[in-house]
Amino acid sequence: MLNRKISSAFAAAALPLGVLSLQIAGAGTATASIPAGCSTSYSNGGQTGNVTCGKASGSATSQVRAVVTCRNNAGNTFTVYGEWTYRPGTSSGTCSLNGTAGVSSIDTERRNKG
Repeated sequence: MLNRKISSAFAAAALPLGVLSLQIAGAGTATASIPAGCSTSYSNGGQTGNVTCGKASGSATSQVRAVVTCRNNAGNTFTVYGEWTYRPGTSSGTCSLNGTAGVSSIDTERRNKG
């Protein structure tokens, strides 16, 4: 991938974070299954994915949660799930608290719960 030799310890340490930043910046948010009245966003330096929904029309039992696909510094992906929340509300899934993984995409799950 890189044809040049990394000449300093600082550059070697910064490389994984730089790669992660590029992956996050270039990552799109999955919008096909985002319910009407909801939006997605990133927080915590790109380590947390959020789904924020306004009031749902017609159903007081509608719940939504964030489904966040994460990518770590080694390039591996995994999924974290936010808490179920009634609408209006926000659900968040955090990939990492120490910068070792960032959000690759954000999706939702929906359910009706009485």
